Amino acid sequence: MRIIFIIILCILPILLTGCWDQHLLVNRTLVNGISFDVTEEGKINGSVRALSMQSKGGGQFDIYDELVSAERPTPVGLALDIDSRIAGEIDTSKAFVVIIGEELAKKGIHPFIEVFYRNMNSYMSSKIIISKGKGKQILSVEKEKSPIAFVILQLLNGAEADSVIPKETTFTVWKKMLDPGEDMILPYVERVESNKVEVAGVALVNDDQYTGTTLSREKSSILMLLMDQLSKKNRMALTMGSEGKDRAISFATRDLRRNLEVLVDKDNKITCKIDVKINVEVGSYPQDLSKGLNIKKLNKDLSDELTKQAKEITDTLLHANCDALGIGRRISSFYPELWKKINWNEEYKNVEFEPSVKVNIIKTGNVF
Repeated sequence: MRIIFIIILCILPILLTGCWDQHLLVNRTLVNGISFDVTEEGKINGSVRALSMQSKGGGQFDIYDELVSAERPTPVGLALDIDSRIAGEIDTSKAFVVIIGEELAKKGIHPFIEVFYRNMNSYMSSKIIISKGKGKQILSVEKEKSPIAFVILQLLNGAEADSVIPKETTFTVWKKMLDPGEDMILPYVERVESNKVEVAGVALVNDDQYTGTTLSREKSSILMLLMDQLSKKNRMALTMGSEGKDRAISFATRDLRRNLEVLVDKDNKITCKIDVKINVEVGSYPQDLSKGLNIKKLNKDLSDELTKQAKEITDTLLHANCDALGIGRRISSFYPELWKKINWNEEYKNVEFEPSVKVNIIKTGNVF
């Protein structure tokens, strides 16, 4: 029902406009999803998923979904080629998702975002996504059913609410590409089975290039924690290995507080200290019910595990040369003379991260 509702919202403004200007209703094509890929020959493949509305006369219309592609040596001109293959006037003001295939994303995403800023009718809230494999494979899912772009948008909104991915749009992505002191992370989606798409985690980006490194959904939630973008009522699950066996626990976060401090010593060594304090409510923790729950020990074990995983994630950021925490921005603001002298792309890998996560269990449930 939500998908149908979204489609109606997209079409209704045009229908209302048509009440005053009937010619706008004739042969209108609404683009709701776009993908870009690099072919084996090195060309750029551009595809669109669109809703076409064909006037039948008498105020009636046929509405159907279609997938159209074109190839060129560069992105320039792709829109013209696609436009020539679709009956009617193309409207990109509701292009909800822009999917860039991973191999093309490694070369840089700037050329495929730039076009949105030169078109007054572009949708600046479009979601920018990096796909596993070809972006067209994602866009072509459920070709005969309701447009997959609406489904992907719902998946992204859900992942944002669950603090799995950041809230990035065409507008925020463009701003970060222009900021030398911060890199971005983007949603990483993949096609599973034959007709399903899932948000697999996040892709790490350096400048505008996908680094080839991703974080799983579980790891990306911890990165969001370090970025201070974790929902204060987020749910997480961890596996803690100790005492000769793995223990699993799920919990909801409450009252998150994060402090990030960047220090530079006399030798210009950069250290980033990240202290996180978080209250949690345990949702599930299978245990030997014949033994009482040692809250103090569980607090320590959970703190140690989150701190360990946080360090693994900051090491991954360094390896990928992805400054997702915006350390460079802080250096440029508080140590401007140092910033002028260094090449941040080279210096970032030498940053030493010292993350610390302190957990305080405030609720364990009735069973405890």
